[in-house]
Amino acid sequence: MDFHPAPIQSLLLHGSVIAEGDVSAVAEMIDFLRSRNLTLSLTEGFQEAMTAAGLNADGIQVLPAKALDDAPPDIILTFGGDGTVLETAAMLEGRPVPVLGINTGRLGFLSHLSIAGASEALESILAGGYKVESRAMLAVDFPEADLGPHFRALNEITVHRRDVASMIRVSVHRNGVFVNRYWSDGLIVSTATGSTAYSLSCGGPIIHPDSNAIVLNPIAPHNLHDRPVVIPLDGTLEIAAEGRDEHLMLTLDTRSHTVSAPACFKVRPADRPFLLVQLPEVDFIETVRRKLHLGLDAREGDFGQPGQETRPSSR
Repeated sequence: MDFHPAPIQSLLLHGSVIAEGDVSAVAEMIDFLRSRNLTLSLTEGFQEAMTAAGLNADGIQVLPAKALDDAPPDIILTFGGDGTVLETAAMLEGRPVPVLGINTGRLGFLSHLSIAGASEALESILAGGYKVESRAMLAVDFPEADLGPHFRALNEITVHRRDVASMIRVSVHRNGVFVNRYWSDGLIVSTATGSTAYSLSCGGPIIHPDSNAIVLNPIAPHNLHDRPVVIPLDGTLEIAAEGRDEHLMLTLDTRSHTVSAPACFKVRPADRPFLLVQLPEVDFIETVRRKLHLGLDAREGDFGQPGQETRPSSR
C-alpha cells in the first residue's frame, strides 16, 4: 500500500562509512540540504562517518535513536547500500518514520536513488513528490535468546549451522499445523522485500512487495523434493532447529546471534511495517527487470533494448 505525504521539513541523515570516492558527492548533497532551510540532524554513526571523511558537520545536531520518539523527522535519509537501510530499520524499532535510501553501493533494491544526480530528485521529493510504500516486517519471539529491542527483520530471519559441516534439522509448524522438516544447512524465512536478497541467491522466487506472503526457503537441502514454499504472511510459525553442535546461528537481516541448540522460537508478522520512500514513477517489476537484467538474451548481440521486442532469427 502506498500513500503520498506532505512536503518535507525535517530530515535525519544516517550512514556508517563514506567511501573516498563518494566524499564530494555526499558533501554536495549536504550543502544542497543546508541551502533549503530544513531542520537537519545526524545519527551518531553518520557524524563519525562525516568526521572520518573530513566533512563539516558543524551546526547540525546529533539525534540519538532514543530521541526519535520525542522529535521524529519527516524522513530519514540513508547513505550506503541496502545494508544501511536494513540497519536503519533495526534502529527504528518499529517507529513509523519513512526512509529514503541514497545508493552509494552497487546493486540496491532498497537504496534505489543513486548518489549521482540525487540532488535533482530530492528537489521534487522535498516538495512532496514522492510515495511511501509499506513493507511488511517479521518479528521473532525467542525468550531464551538475548535479542534486545532488535527482534524485527525487514528482509529475512535465518537459522543455520555454525561451527560444524554436518546438516541441521529444522521442523516448521504454522498455526499448529505441521509444514515440513528440513535436513539442510539452514532455513530462510523471507519477506516479500527479502525475496530479492539472500532467498533469491538460494533459488527462491521473487515476490512482489504488495503480496501478503513470505517464503520458506531451505539452504542446501539434502532432500531433492524440498523446494521454496510461498505461504501467507499472517499466522505464526513455530520453528525448532537442532544439530550435532551445541550452538546454532540465528540471523535477523544483518544481525547474527549465537543461540543454544536445540532452538525453539516463533516467527510472526511485526506489529508495524517499514516505510520506504520511493519516487512516484518507480515500479517494482521495472526495478527487478533492470537490476537483474531480466529478459535480456545474449543471442541478440548487444542484449537488446529493455522494453523493445526483437524478432527471432530465421534458420
